[in-house]
Amino acid sequence: MTNKKCIDPAAARHFIANYQSLLEAIPITKPKANVVTQLAAARDALYANPALLQPALAHLQGQQGRFCADDVLQAVHTLRVDNWIYVNDTATHSHFLEPHETNAAYAIKTLNTPLKELLGSSGAVISCGLLVFQGQVICDGLVGFSAWLGPNYRTSFKEQLAACRAQGALYRDRLLPRMPPETVAP
Repeated sequence: MTNKKCIDPAAARHFIANYQSLLEAIPITKPKANVVTQLAAARDALYANPALLQPALAHLQGQQGRFCADDVLQAVHTLRVDNWIYVNDTATHSHFLEPHETNAAYAIKTLNTPLKELLGSSGAVISCGLLVFQGQVICDGLVGFSAWLGPNYRTSFKEQLAACRAQGALYRDRLLPRMPPETVAP
């Protein structure tokens, strides 16, 4: 039985295979200890420098004779990596708040494992990539834990989530453009 918080299993396998191949073609300066850490470092490098995408695609096609599926490539163009505020879950989604004082929230799906199952609880700040894949916002599964939220922060962020929902700023199918670093509040 599939979990309603996760995307279709066949779509998840398709995304993972293509995303992993693409990330493995991104050069990173220091090799990491394990595959997940290596992939997260490549994802972070790609996000920091989108110009790495074309050489990685050329490497995949030229050296390995493989292509990145169009739907995954489209998703990669929407990639946002940040320390997201993971507020809570519903039966079908996990809720994230924009971390940089933007009044917006996302109802996201995961690939194979719901975030609450992966982390043990909601109410945390986590580092991960969000993308729009097949019409829905998804977490890329390369999750780093930053901090648990205390009860006052949880209450405050739940109120902020409710305000986003009431204002029509809870998105399931799109991500807001990333803010340039100079506009992000310290």
